[in-house]
This record gives sequence, C-alpha cells and structure tokens, in this order.
Amino acid sequence: MFGLFASFFHRWKNNSCIECPPVKFEKTSGTVDGGTIIDSSQQQNQSIGGGGKSLGSTNQETEHLYTFYDDIRYIPEIHEIGQQIQGLVQITTNNLKKFLLKFKNYKHLWRTDKLAVCEKFFSKHPSLNVFDEEIMKYQKNLEELRPTSRLKEFDFIQLNLNSFINDLVTHAEETIHMFSKFLADEAKKELFELRDKLEEYDTNLKRSTDTIEDLKFVLQTIADIQSKSDIFETSINQTKDKYHLLESYNQKTSDEELAILKSLDNRWHEISLNSKHRDAGLKRVKGRFTEITLIQIDRLKKAIRDFAEKFARQGPGSIHNSSELNQGLKLMKTYRDELNRLEIDKQELTNAEKLFNLPISSYPELYVIQKEMKNLEKLYTLYEQQSKSRELWSETLWRDLDVQILLDGIDNYIKELKKMSREIKSMPLAKIIEIAMKEFRESLPLMADLKNDALRERHWKMLMKETQIEFDMNPESFTLDNLFQMNLQRFNDVIQNIVTSATKELQIEKGVKEVVDTWEKMKFTVPKYVKGNQDRGYVLGSCDEVLQTLDDHTMALQGMAASRFIGPFLSTVQQWEKSLSLIAEVIELWLNVQRKWMYLEGIFVSGDIRSQLPEEAKKFDEKNKLFKSIMLDTYRDPSIKKQCHQPSRLADLESIFVGLERCQKSLNDYLDSKRNAFPRFFFISDDELLSILGSSEPSAVQEHIIKMFDNVASLRLMKQSDTLTQAQAMISAEKEEMTFKQTVNTEGRVEDWMTKVLEEMRRTNKLITKEAVYYYRHRKSRVQWMYDYIGMVVLASNQIWWTWEVEDIFQKVAKGNKMGMKNYAKQLHLQLEEVVTEIRSPLSNNDRKKFNTVLIIDVHAKDIVDSFVRDSILDAREFEWESQLRFYWAKDTDDLVIRQCTGEFGYGYEYMGLNGRLVITPLTDRIYLTITQALSMFLGGAPAGPAGTGKTESVKDLAKALGLLCVVTNCGEGMDFL
Repeated sequence: MFGLFASFFHRWKNNSCIECPPVKFEKTSGTVDGGTIIDSSQQQNQSIGGGGKSLGSTNQETEHLYTFYDDIRYIPEIHEIGQQIQGLVQITTNNLKKFLLKFKNYKHLWRTDKLAVCEKFFSKHPSLNVFDEEIMKYQKNLEELRPTSRLKEFDFIQLNLNSFINDLVTHAEETIHMFSKFLADEAKKELFELRDKLEEYDTNLKRSTDTIEDLKFVLQTIADIQSKSDIFETSINQTKDKYHLLESYNQKTSDEELAILKSLDNRWHEISLNSKHRDAGLKRVKGRFTEITLIQIDRLKKAIRDFAEKFARQGPGSIHNSSELNQGLKLMKTYRDELNRLEIDKQELTNAEKLFNLPISSYPELYVIQKEMKNLEKLYTLYEQQSKSRELWSETLWRDLDVQILLDGIDNYIKELKKMSREIKSMPLAKIIEIAMKEFRESLPLMADLKNDALRERHWKMLMKETQIEFDMNPESFTLDNLFQMNLQRFNDVIQNIVTSATKELQIEKGVKEVVDTWEKMKFTVPKYVKGNQDRGYVLGSCDEVLQTLDDHTMALQGMAASRFIGPFLSTVQQWEKSLSLIAEVIELWLNVQRKWMYLEGIFVSGDIRSQLPEEAKKFDEKNKLFKSIMLDTYRDPSIKKQCHQPSRLADLESIFVGLERCQKSLNDYLDSKRNAFPRFFFISDDELLSILGSSEPSAVQEHIIKMFDNVASLRLMKQSDTLTQAQAMISAEKEEMTFKQTVNTEGRVEDWMTKVLEEMRRTNKLITKEAVYYYRHRKSRVQWMYDYIGMVVLASNQIWWTWEVEDIFQKVAKGNKMGMKNYAKQLHLQLEEVVTEIRSPLSNNDRKKFNTVLIIDVHAKDIVDSFVRDSILDAREFEWESQLRFYWAKDTDDLVIRQCTGEFGYGYEYMGLNGRLVITPLTDRIYLTITQALSMFLGGAPAGPAGTGKTESVKDLAKALGLLCVVTNCGEGMDFL
C-alpha cells in the first residue's frame, strides 16, 4: 500500500524542487541512472506494483518515471507498520458499523411518506386506544433520540451525528403533528354532524300535523329520537374523548368547537324531552287518523283481491302459445306498474300501523302475486333478451351467416332457463318459452343446410314454391329475417330433401367437372424410339396412369348415371361415357398395335428377313408408314382426347393391327418351319431365333447354345476362311471339352448345320464311350484310366463294366465259387478307397468334379453288392438284380443299352459336361424303376410329394443316367400342349 502511495511522489532534480521528467530508453535491457536495471519484460510488473511508472510508446522506445517508490520498497519495517495500520483500520471500521446498526430502528422516520401513513392508518377507523398507542410509539422515538450524544469517537475517527439526529427528531415531531391534525379534523367533522342532527330533530318536532303524512313524519321523528338515544349519547361521548386526547397533545381547538362541545349534552337532553311532550300532545290526532288508516286498509285488501283475480285470468302468465309472448311482455309491464302501486300503498299503511300501534295487517294474496310476478319477470326477462338477440341476428346478411354463433346464443338462453328453479320451470309460461326457443334452435341446422354451397338458384325456387313465401335472393339485401319468417322447422322434411338433392347434385357436378378438366388437360407421353443408334420415330410412353384414371372415371360416370339425382347432368354424363369408352378402346388398340409394331419393326426394317419374306415386308412398310404418321401427329399435339377422337383414328389403328397380325402370322409360320427342321429351336424364344436367323454369322448361336443343350455353354468355332467356319467341339459350362471326331462345316441354313452338330455330338460321344469301354484298365489302373476321358463317358463305362462284373460273379457262383460275391464286395471297397485317396490329392476343378461324380455312383454300386451279400442274392434272375439300372454294350447293334426289369432303352449320348449326379438312395431306385417301367409301356410318370423333396431332380438324374436331354417345363392353366 505504501509503495502504491509512494509512486505518486515524483523525484526532484538535484538542488531544485522541479520534478524529474520521464526518461526514454530502448526496450532491450540496460543501465539507467546509477544502476537501476530496466527490462521491457518488467514494465508491466513495475506499473502494477507501484514503483517507477512506465509510459507506453508506439515505437521501439519506452519511458520510465522515477518516484520515491524505489527508496522504500525494500524496507521490512515499512511493510510491518503498513500491515498493523491495515488491521487497526479494519477493527475501527467494524466497530463503526456496529454502532450505526442501532439507527435501523428509526428508518421508518425517514423512509416512509408521512401523509400516506396517516391516510392508511385512519382508513381503518382505529379506536382512540390504538391511536394513542401509535402516537406513543413516535413519542418514545423522541425520548430516545433527544438525549443521544451528538459526537462519537472511534479510535482515529470522530463521528458527528448532530444533523442526522436533529433530522430524525424533526421527522418524528412532524409525524405526531400530522396524526394529531388528522384526529382533530375527524373530531371536528363528527362534532358539526352531531350539532346539525340535533337541529334537524328540533325542526322536525315542531312540524304541524294537519295531514296524515305530516303526522307520520312527526311520529317517525319521535320514534327515531327514542330508538337512537343510546347511540347518540355514545357518539357524543366519543367526540368528547377525542377532544380531550387532542388537548393532551397540546392540539389547539377553536372557541366555536369548544362552545358546541360544551352545549351538546344539554341540547340532546332538551330535544329528547321535547319529543316526549310532542308525543303526548298528539294522542287525539292519532285516534282520528287511526280510524282513517283502518278504512284504507280495508280498501287496499279489496283492491288486492280484485287485482289477484284479474292477474290470474288476464295477467302475463295466462298466455297459451308462443304467438302471444309479445303481448304477454306488454301485459307484464302494465301489471308490474299496478303491483308496484299496491306495494307502495301497502308499505305506507304498514308504516301507519306501526305509528298508531295497530296490529300489522297481512296480505297473503299480494305475497302470492309478488312471488309469481318475480318468477314471471325472470321468464319474460329471458324471453326479452332472447327476442332482442333474434332481432339483432335477423339483420345479418345471409352471406355473413355463421350458424355456430346463433347456436351458441340460443343454447345459452336454453341453459339459463334450465338453471332456474323447479318452481319456475314447472310454470306453463316456462314451457311455452322453452318450446319456442327449441323450435328456433331446430330451425338453425336447417339454415346451416341451406347455407350449403351445393344450393343453386333452382333449389331456392323449389324452396319458395314449397313454403309459398317469396323473397329476393339479392345477396346485398337478403337477411336472416326472411328465413325467420318462414319458420323453417315446419318444413324440415322439405328442406332436407332439397339439401340432400343439392348435395348429391353437387357431388355429381364436381365429379363431372373433374372428369372434364382431367381429360381436357391429360396428354400422352411421346418419347423417341431409338434402337441401337438409329432413330425409329416416336412411340407412346407408359399409359398405366392414363388407363387407371380412365377406369376410375368410367366407374365414376357409371355411378353418377345410376344416381336418381343425375337429372341436370344426364346429357353431359352420357356424352362423357361415350367419349371415355372411345378413348379406352382407342388406347387399348393403340398399345396393342404399338407392341406388334415394335416387335415386327426390328425384324422387317433390317436384316435378312426382308429377303426371305418380301411380300410380308412390303405389307409391313405400308402399315409402318401409316403408324409413324399417326405418332408424328401425336408428338406434335399429345392431347389424349383430341387424338382419340380423330375421325379416322380408330379405323386406322384397326387397319394397322390387322395388317401387322398378318405379317406376324407369316413370320410365325416361317419360324415354325425352322423349328420343325431343328426341333431344339423350340427351346428358345422367337426373338432369339430371329437373332440367329437374321445373322449370317455362325457365332450368333453361341449365346443360345445353353438353352438348346444341357449344360453346354458354347461350340468351339474355328474360322477356316472368310466363308467357312467349322464347329470342332462342345464346351460345357465347366469348360470341359468334347472334341468332335469329325468337324462340322457351318454352311447353308442354320437349322441344317445345327442338326449336323447334334448328330456329330452323339456320334462322337458313342465312339469315345466305346473306346473307353475297350481300354478300361488297359495297362493302367482304373483311376489313371479315368483321367483319359470326359466325365460322362467315364460314368457310362464304369457302369457297363460294373454290370458285366456282377453278372460274371453270378456265373462263377453258379459254377461253385461260393465266396465270389463277398470277394467282389471287397474289390469294390478297395476301388472306392482308391477314388477317395485320389480326391484328397491335388486336382484340377474339373477332375475333382469328375471323381466326385464317380464316387457317388461307386458308393451306390458298393451298396447294391453289399445288399446281395447280406441277402444272399446269387442269381442274375433275382428281382433285386433285375430291378437295377444295368448298362450293356450290345455286340449285335454295337450300341450301349440300358435295361431295368422289362424295360430296355438305348443310351442317348447327350453331352452334358460335368453337371454332377444325385446321391442314389433306395427311394431313388424305386423312382427309376417306376418311371422306366412306365416308359416301357408308353406311359408317363408323375412323382408326387411335398415341395423341395427332389422329385424333379430325381427325374433329371435318371435322364442323365440314360444320356438323354431332360426339359423342365413349368406348366400353367394356359398350357394345353407341348
């Protein structure tokens, strides 16, 4: 702290009182004036710590200002004294705060508005004791503040409280004075009110009694004086007490107030005595007026009886229907005035009876009428409010009608009626008003119905005719008053029928408009038809949405036509039904023509088909030209309605369709001739066949070979010259090849050389199979022999040798070799192990597939022989052997023959590559036996069973065993021939 203060005392120059100016130096470290080291990094710390001041600069120079800070910054005693002084200051400050806290008890003297405090206090009409307590509180404040010392010392601080305490004393005195002033004003007001009341009583007592009214007035004054004696005396005493209290507070009082206060008791006593004398002097007058009062009471009773009879017969509660409610409202005012007069007379006579000490008369008929009149007033008030609301509503223009506002309004009135007491609700008038309001409410939904946008001028004319009320439909003048006059609830059924008809007609109108608008705007999508890189003209785009819309609108128009509300729109609906029917017929025919045109266009416009079918090509050109002209016209104006309604459009499309049908028939006949020449063309589609026939390249058949041959991916075609290509082999899907023994020239018609390929496939397969049978185990093992031949040849050869070996064992057993079958079973087990061992060795993919297939057949062969050993089947004539699929090479025909029981079949030699075989189970053997026996009798087989159990695959596997092509066809209801 002292360092901070010292930094404010600048150094002087030597031998002078002139302050040292700031010293400039570079930001780098250096020695300035006697060894003080200044570094740019210390400038901020020096500035904050309170030593020599550093002044900022925008360039590389800075300034330092020397003060006395450097002389005291390193003296410990200075720092210790500074800490002691700081502690003493803190203690003194705390003591000062504690002393000042006791003055918080007087904050009400300077913080509050004195006038507001007084007004709030006297607004509660406090008693004198409460007032005195409040004044004493401020007196106590004065007693405490006046002796308080004006000077107070706290160590090195002297507190002068003189002006502060004087202000508090002044505030307290002002508050006491203001409270006293308020009390004085209140006491003065009460004093003068008491004086005026006494003067009034004195004047009233002196009034003459010439008439009964004057007598009543004087007697009433006497009664007031006598009944209020205690209250008046209490008021006088309270006023005196207030003046006595004000006197104790040295509050000055005027001489007039003191004189009045002094005379109050005597004046009150005098007036009280005068009232008694006046009452005694009026006895004779009271007797005379008592007789008059009794006569008036009798007259009033008779008048009340007459009024009650008239009220019951002709009063406002005697109406019988809602049409009389307005008349009843007028009667209500008349009878209410008359009843009020009777009530006034009755009250005056009752007051007279009290004055003359007569028994109070009762008027039961008047009480009954008053009660009923109150109930009627509630009902008629409700009816009047409802009528005013209806008048207000009736001024509403029809176009501005909000039915909900009317409903809410009338519902509120009905609720108000229901909230009334049971006695009121049971009155006939209440029932009439309720019925009237409910009838009005019932008419409001009818207004809502009439507000329906569906109503047209013809419907309003129909309503006027039915109600026989004419009105102007001008929207500027047509108000709800017209409808209120109609009493719509009387024509509920008529209005419902009209509104229903209007609503239904509006639905039809909207439906017809939607149809018209849709088809006036709906257009064809006409994209370009591009095939390859050639622009072939235009075609219709997808018409699914158009056809769906057409169906929807046709059904909608049929529904409209069947409606009994079709009247105003019958001709329009019938016209559009015909129009949409024509559009549907044209579009359906158009799409059929387009499909045929797109199919035939690619055939007849280019390719070799034109040269082979010249007449059909010429006919197609004619129809093609006409179709393209139609599509060009459609492209320019794609409006569906316009295009379909062209005068000759339907006839032109029918002509094109018939012409294209003839072209397609000729084309189908041409394709059938090709298929008959090479039946396997039936396995491919017309387009695929046309792609083959339309191309001069033999390679065109390659992509379709897989469909005409089982598991054959392609032919190996070798081009011998520009004009000659030879088919040298068949390549399976597994890339296994069967090289033809004799190549096939792909010359001439494709069906001819494909027939030669088929024949060469079978011939080559037969020769290879015969060779494999001949060289079976010749100078090599069975496994090594399998490497030399394709898969299906290996399978057929193995099964031929297995059949021969089994029957050879049967012969040996017949000659006495009893162990022949067991030994052969062991041989098969060894063969099986050899195949398994070979499979476990590294093999190519095709060799592994080949050995896997051989393994499947070898396992089945082993199982058959094991069953022979188990069941002692030792004769070739046993059924167990006859029922097996047996392979023989017939020497007489030099061909492979397959026998099973009575069936005998030639091997088909269909090349199928390495497409595998099924594991043969006893059930598979039964299926083979059943199908082969059926085929031997020229019958068919129909395997039955759950889906996915292998029925189809078993039949296909039998075909593989027989070397035949198996064609799988999914039959449907539309297929009635193969």
